[in-house]
Amino acid sequence: METTNKKAFNRRKFVSVGLFLSLAILVMTGVLIQIYEHLEEGFAIHFFVGVHVLTGIFFLVISILHIIMNWRALKSYIKTKDVSISKETIAAIVAVIIIIFIGFLGEYHHL
Repeated sequence: METTNKKAFNRRKFVSVGLFLSLAILVMTGVLIQIYEHLEEGFAIHFFVGVHVLTGIFFLVISILHIIMNWRALKSYIKTKDVSISKETIAAIVAVIIIIFIGFLGEYHHL
């Protein structure tokens, strides 16, 4: 009699790997879109935008699954933390605002 050592499908591993790969693809296609944006009607820009959008949708869905699967841990983390905002949080918010502002200025300059 032959026994198999088949493991069950690991949803947590799937979600983790899916998040990592989709983030990597989003970063790469975002950079490639910036490189090829001058080719308004080129195949490359349409391809990279399509991949970027579909990967973004996948990233959103898999992120929601990640939150659902880790809800208890997230809730526990939030409950045990201070209500005060740390200097790291403020620095991250400021960095994001600066990046968005620089991106807006760059796009506004092209108009």
